[in-house]
Amino acid sequence: MVSSTHVGRYREIAEVLARHGLGFLSGITGLERWVPFHHGVLGHEPRGMPYTNPEHLRLAFEQLGPMFIKLGQLLSTRSDLLPPEYLQELARLQDGAPPVPVETVRRLVQQELGDVPEELFAGFDGEPLASASIGQAHAAILKDGTRVVVKVRRPGVVARIQEDLEILQNLAAQAARRWEAADDDDLTGLAEEFARTLRAELDYLQEGRNAERFAGNFAGDPDIHIPRVFWRTTTSRVLTLERISGVKIDDLEGLDRAGIDRRPLAGRAVAAIA
Repeated sequence: MVSSTHVGRYREIAEVLARHGLGFLSGITGLERWVPFHHGVLGHEPRGMPYTNPEHLRLAFEQLGPMFIKLGQLLSTRSDLLPPEYLQELARLQDGAPPVPVETVRRLVQQELGDVPEELFAGFDGEPLASASIGQAHAAILKDGTRVVVKVRRPGVVARIQEDLEILQNLAAQAARRWEAADDDDLTGLAEEFARTLRAELDYLQEGRNAERFAGNFAGDPDIHIPRVFWRTTTSRVLTLERISGVKIDDLEGLDRAGIDRRPLAGRAVAAIA
């Protein structure tokens, strides 16, 4: 039984999949009834070379929004589920999104922390450092001069992700009934685990607690630094962290410019994970 409140979203998902030539996914998940295939579904951006199937999947996930972007990022690590060309393409998924207007950010901070950013911080940059699908990060300075990053959760993102997670779990159950491979891979179990993980990511209080737990676990390791959480300016929708600078581990040229020997770095990373 499909909730009447989700009908429009089911249809939107089905149409996006069809637009990108992914109608087979609609078939195994039961979405085909939401798309008028006989009308034809258009919308590709023109280019000289045709899109590959992995590119279509990435583009579809980007178009469908935060939950699907996160799902694609997870799938990009699952070599047991997808062939290399899909893993490589999904790894290109960026968690970017158009910036939230600074007035909206100021209003949300005031609702959560009781005052506008200009009163809570010695400095607050209205231009975001990064704008992702779930939250937006702003550079700020505490009254004692500490440089921090303030993450603000996007308005309305929780309701959309909760709806999409419910739909995803329903589709996984449909696929398990229609497609033997989906049942063999425990697609419903994977969807449930993904839903639990993503719901936790929506709560900045839990993210802060996790950061402190990691900091405690690695307190004696001089090679690992976990940003400090500033709880006086943290809620479930706003997270204030110590600002640290560095080089992304996959920025090989940046690591070389910084004089970082990649071999021992890789060893320390493996030791931390183990």
